Amino acid sequence: MLTTEELTHFERHGFVGGFSICDPDEIELLRTKIDTVLTVKRTAHPTVHRHLDSRVVYELCSHPAVIERVAAILGPDLLLWHSRFFDKPAGSERIPWHQDCPFWPIEPDDCVSAWIAIDEVDAENACVEVIPGSHKMRLPHIPSTGTGRFGMQADPQFVDETAKTNIELKAGEFFIFDRWLLHGSPANRSKRGRLGLSIRIVPPTVKVHVEKMRPYFPGLGPQIVRGADTVGINHLMPAPSLF
Repeated sequence: MLTTEELTHFERHGFVGGFSICDPDEIELLRTKIDTVLTVKRTAHPTVHRHLDSRVVYELCSHPAVIERVAAILGPDLLLWHSRFFDKPAGSERIPWHQDCPFWPIEPDDCVSAWIAIDEVDAENACVEVIPGSHKMRLPHIPSTGTGRFGMQADPQFVDETAKTNIELKAGEFFIFDRWLLHGSPANRSKRGRLGLSIRIVPPTVKVHVEKMRPYFPGLGPQIVRGADTVGINHLMPAPSLF
């Protein structure tokens, strides 16, 4: 479900978008449900892995508009292994430049991410910024301070911010990106919040070392979102039925 031009763009630049899951009116209705989900703290980290216990979040993560495009890159059989809401209220700090793969317990590192805008996101309220073509590099990461939970960042001496591109999206739109794409976001200096949902998808040939994420996230395990588990190296979890 990617055109030849879109697939070429992804391969060359490391990302492609913005595609639509639903229109702003529909995402506004979903926003109310998401807000309810985020008030229920299943773990100490209520923004992470809610696809495991919330049907609303699971259906966003497994939406055909997302999954069919990822299948054009990774193949017909797909597992969802990670999701996280990135909430940046007015005044929140920056997320430093980084590549995702150094943080992930997956092997091999064959993964595609999607980022869904729950709110409208633009340069004013700290949209995601990317550096096209940076997925072809493997950058050293060093300790970072003053950036919240991000204790590591890509070494600034290797980051050319003049090449950055803003990923501006309407509510209900998304983009997909490579696991090595250099990205981040500035501090939110606007009076508007910015909520997004990030999704990580792998083929069944990838082993997700969930034991490295426990006990913070009990019950963690990949879910089949397209095709079948043709390898059997992961302990799979069912889709949630409620909430």
